[in-house]
This record gives sequence, C-alpha cells and structure tokens, in this order.
Amino acid sequence: MRRLAYGWRLWKGYMRIGFLKMTQYPADTSIWLVSMLIREASGFIGILAIAGVTGGIGSWNVYEICILFSMCAVIEAIGQTFFDSVWELINMIRWGRLDVYLTRPAPVLLQVLGEYMFFQAILATVVYVGIFLWAAWQIGLSFGGYEVLLLLEYLVCGTIINSGIYLIFNCLNFWLIQGGDMAVLVQTCREFVKYPLNVFPAAIQGFFTYILPLGFVAYYPAMALLGKTDLPVAGLMPLAAGVVTLLAALIWRVGLRSYDSTGT
Repeated sequence: MRRLAYGWRLWKGYMRIGFLKMTQYPADTSIWLVSMLIREASGFIGILAIAGVTGGIGSWNVYEICILFSMCAVIEAIGQTFFDSVWELINMIRWGRLDVYLTRPAPVLLQVLGEYMFFQAILATVVYVGIFLWAAWQIGLSFGGYEVLLLLEYLVCGTIINSGIYLIFNCLNFWLIQGGDMAVLVQTCREFVKYPLNVFPAAIQGFFTYILPLGFVAYYPAMALLGKTDLPVAGLMPLAAGVVTLLAALIWRVGLRSYDSTGT
C-alpha cells in the first residue's frame, strides 16, 4: 500500500508539471490543439463523405458512424494526454536518457509515462464527446444503467488496450535500431478501426480482434451500445485488456533487463 501511495503521489506530481507546461506556453498549446483537431477532422470528414454518398457504411448509418468515430477518438485523446511518453522510448534508449530513471527509487515505467503529458488532448475530448452526444440524440439512443456502465468499462479497457499496444511495439526499440517504425505502422493500422470492421474481409476483422485487438477500443463497445451484436462485449473487453497488460508488462520487463545503455 505504501508503494502504491508513493506511486500515486509521484503521478500527481507529474500531472502538475504537465499542466504547468500547458499553461506556461498558451500559444504552443493552442497550435497543438488546433493541429490535432484538424488531423482528426480530416479523417472524420472523409468517413462522413463516404457515408453521405453511399447512405452509410454497411449496416451503419451516418449517426452510428459518428458514434464509432467519436468513441475511437476519445480513447486516443486520453492516451495522448497521459501515456504519450511511450513514443519517446526510442530517444530515451538511443541517447541513454533511460539511465537517469534507473538510478531513481521509483518504477522506471512510471517515470517514463510521466515524462510528457499533453493536457491539450483532454480539451479535444470535449469536441468528440459533443459529436457522440449529438449523434446519440439523433438516433434516440437512451442511456440506462447498462449503457453507462458499458461506457465506463469502454473508457478504462479501451485506454489500457490502446496504450498497452503502443507500449508493446515501442519496446521493440530495446532490440531494434528503428523499432519505432513498427509502432508507427501499428498507429497507421489503427485507422481501420475508425470504420465498422464488418465491412472488411474476415481476415482483417480477425486480425483486429484476436491479433491486434484494437477492435475492442471502440468498434465492439459501439456495437454493444447500439444493439448490433449478441457478443458478451462487457466480458470480452476486460479479457482483452488483461491479455494486453500482461503481454506489455512481460515485454517491458524483458526489454528493460536487456538495456545496456548507449555504450558511451
């Protein structure tokens, strides 16, 4: 318990530093936020354009697609806020910055995750939540106890799965010179799950369900929320999150043990 309490105090300290960075450079914060919104909006407009021409995508109408996209974007924004430091692993390893963390009396992964926090991304979630609520109102989606619990579970499990997968592939930097390229490739593949997976071939559906379970970040929770599936999504989400967590923890530990600094 004392170790957990210490970790929580340390995490609060990192969050405070991240918040101060955001408020210290308001112009930079504004530019970062606008660029993020433009990036997401470009993909969103593309999806809506396709749906508008065809009247939907598969069995999904325009409003249901808005719900799927916004749920996917919210998870990405949470990851960018609190866990985006995993993308800095390549520089931490290459330049020996990880050595500093190894000398401190705190979990190395906690220090890595606390290195950078982008609270600007939390501001972007307001837009995505607004899109979600608007689309839900358009289709008359009601929110009872089950729906609220499902959404809370999706936020927790989706964040764990999304950020855990990014950590797994960024850990390849412990062994590969350009291991970050694999993580970028995974991030690019993530664009698939912004669309209904059932419009893709079975091989792609299976890949994003069993191999790279990004389908549980938004697609399957959205299916359950909209009543489009009989799968026990509420039970499958924590299972997928648990598998990703165990795999990420194992690869992180093995990678950290193999780390031998820069040799300089």
